[in-house]
Order: sequence, then structure tokens, then C-alpha cells
Amino acid sequence: MIEIRHLKLIDAVAKVGSLKKAAEKLFLTQSALSHQLKELETHLGTQVFYRINNQLHFTPAGKEFRDAGKAILEQLGQLENRVQQINQDRLKSYIHGYSSEETQRLNDQASTISELLHRDSKWEDGALILEAGCGVGAQTQIISHKNPGSNFISVDLSEKSLAQASQVIREMNINNVEFQLADVFDLPFNDNTFDHIFVCFLLEHVSKPELALQELKRVLKAEGTITVIEGDHGSTYFYPDSKTARKAIQAQVTLQKQNGGNAYIGRQLYPMLSDAGFSNVAVSPRQVYVDDSKPEMVDRFIKNTFTAMIKGIKDEALSKRIISRDEIEGGIRDLYKTTEGGGTFCYTFFKAIGYKER
Repeated sequence: MIEIRHLKLIDAVAKVGSLKKAAEKLFLTQSALSHQLKELETHLGTQVFYRINNQLHFTPAGKEFRDAGKAILEQLGQLENRVQQINQDRLKSYIHGYSSEETQRLNDQASTISELLHRDSKWEDGALILEAGCGVGAQTQIISHKNPGSNFISVDLSEKSLAQASQVIREMNINNVEFQLADVFDLPFNDNTFDHIFVCFLLEHVSKPELALQELKRVLKAEGTITVIEGDHGSTYFYPDSKTARKAIQAQVTLQKQNGGNAYIGRQLYPMLSDAGFSNVAVSPRQVYVDDSKPEMVDRFIKNTFTAMIKGIKDEALSKRIISRDEIEGGIRDLYKTTEGGGTFCYTFFKAIGYKER
């Protein structure tokens, strides 16, 4: 069979003019390159080169192979560029983005509500756990620290986010996490690989969460568990009430929907996991309630988590004419008013756990 390595070999020889230089260009030993060349010529049933005065010259068959191979490599390069662009477009559609401000917001959110969300995020020692959509590692650092006897493989589509997550884990001296670049719709793992699966704030951003759940179930062992945590913007209540603030929140909901996501997905976790074939599904609401008696939560959740998220979508919402500038800026101001004396704020996350049957 003709393989891409054969095309690259001939292309390299055509460019540099010798087997020695081609081997260096391809980071191969000369013997390895010669072996590949012999393999190719055996398959083709003809020589690709002949030597005249210690110089390589293409045979007629070699010229044909060289020219056709060059065209194929160019097409493959164009295909790779298109696929990478599609991947980048998918990343751009992620509603929160990957800015330094968003990284800080995600880490603030994770640490602020870690006990609320993760008081029961415990697995047995020796378990292998897949964290799907780890992002910048905001949740990774919490669950891996709480489970030092377990091993985690944390995956994400973004190389940049994985680099940030890896740095955080190294700085915390956590050594039970391995990061991999992977797509939740096409995971590079065999069936029945993981004892447990953990998913947090991922399904709200994908257009077909039911397909993601099917792929996650494929790599989960029988009797293993899946844990899913999502928010639900419809659970947002605050005082003083403000129509403008609610319009600003709705702008985020609309923008997320346009990008293929669902900001109301928290309330759908039970039917979604059940429809995906998981059994014994149990969902528990995790409500955040903040008033003046919790000054740290006022700053870290209302200001630095929720309102910061609404501020983060301002430019895109304006560019897509989802909301006017006066409305979103007024809505943000009114959300900040809930942090002043007498204000209150409520939001509910949902945590679901399901099992894969035998």
C-alpha cells in the first residue's frame, strides 16, 4: 500500500536531491529511508530513481509518482488547514471564550462554589476517570485534589486551554492527571475504558448533547457512573428586580442558543441522561443564595462570576444586534445593584449522576 510517508519521501528527495539530505529533512536515518524506498519500489514493481555520476535521477515512473504525489500532498495540506479552521470555528462558538479574563472568571466560579458542587465528587482509589471538556482546569484542580487515589484523563478541544490547565496542575503539585487533546464526539479511547466519567459545564455549549452522551457512554465501563453538572439561567432571581438586567441575561441565553448551546440545560439533565440509556439517574439542585450576610459570595459569585459572564458577552451581543448598548450596559449596572445593601441573588446548578447498565 502506498502511504503518506512514501509521498513525503519522494517529495523530499525531489527538493533536496539526495537520500542523505532527504533523511535529515524527514528526521530519519539513512537506513530507515532506504528501507522505505525499497518498500515503495517493491510495491510499485519498478525503480523510482537511477544514479548517474552519483546523482539521483527520476525514472519515467518516478517522475509520474513525484508529480502526482506532490499534488496529493498539497491537497492534504489544504484539507488539514480547512479542518483546523473548522475546529477553530467550533472553539469560537464556545460562548465563554478563552480570554485571560474568562480564565480568571472560571477559576473564581470553581473555587467559590466548590463545596456546593463537589462535596460528593468522590470516587474510589484506583479508579480511572475521564473528565470531558476540562477547559482551563478550573474543575480539574478541585476533583483531582479531592481524589488523590484516583487517576484522571482530562480532555478538551482547545490546545491553549489544555496548556493552561496543565500549568495549573503542575503548580499545585498534582500528579494524578493526564491531559489529552480530544473531541467529545469522537473520543480516542476503546469501549469500556473508564470507571467513571465527569462532565461539568460542557453540555450547555454543544449543539447535540445527546450524541456526546452516547460517545461518553461508549467509553464507560458497565456499572460505571457518569456525573454531569450544568447551570440553568432560568433559575436566576435577584432583588432589586430589573427588567433591564433580565434583558441582559436573556441576551446571553440568546447568544448561546445562536452558537448551538442551551443555557437552560440544567433542568433537562434527568430526561437527557435517561434517554441516553443511563439508569438510576438522580439529580440534585445546588442553589446559590447570596445576601449581605455573605460578603465574600457577593464579590466572588455575583460580581466576579455571574455579572462578569454577562459583561463578557457584551461585544458579541452588540455586534449581532441581540440587545442595544443602553440595555446591556444598564442591565450590568442593575446586576451590580444586587451587591449593594439589601440586595439578594439566587442561581441554581444541577448535578446528575447516572449508571451504565451491564
